[in-house]
Amino acid sequence: MKKEFMKSSVAVISVIMTLSVLSGCGAGGNTSKLTTSSIEINKDGSVVSTIIDDFAESYYNLDELKEMTENEVNSFIVSKGEGAAELKSVDLNDGKVKLVIKFSDVDNYADFNSEYLAYETVTDAVLSGQLDVNTLVDKDGIAIDPDKAAVLSDQHVIITKSANIIAAPYKVKYFAGKAKAYNKYMADMSDNVDGEIACVVLEK
Repeated sequence: MKKEFMKSSVAVISVIMTLSVLSGCGAGGNTSKLTTSSIEINKDGSVVSTIIDDFAESYYNLDELKEMTENEVNSFIVSKGEGAAELKSVDLNDGKVKLVIKFSDVDNYADFNSEYLAYETVTDAVLSGQLDVNTLVDKDGIAIDPDKAAVLSDQHVIITKSANIIAAPYKVKYFAGKAKAYNKYMADMSDNVDGEIACVVLEK
């Protein structure tokens, strides 16, 4: 049961990282005040995953959870190489566990969590068939102007199947799929259904 809890928590992904830890990465979205799981992508392409989940102390204790998580992360590093992932913290507060893991890039995040995540240019996303710029809407749900859609090629897009909050390194301009605005730098993917892709296009 302990192992099942570990896998469940890591799969749900994302715990809050303090601003002092994130300051060197130049992240746009500030996830430190969130009370739900989140995925934060930094300007350098690294990813901070924050898991916030209920913690049943009758079955587990914090030290055991931390040890299990450390073992999972260390095994992943052995497989992928030094720097691929780093366990930043495991904390317990008000019956909620907060687990923070930093990954060197979106590929390592995706591999560790078996969850699709991409951070690339709009051109690459269109060529791979993951994005149709003509389906984009703004934060108010208004369809993108065709002239604006035609000049998005060098902008960046975050593509995910996650149902968590996504924090971007630049302001979020447009949305596709079940993605909706949370604030200027964040998108809420909570309406995502397993297997569906949601996208946010950034201002640069």
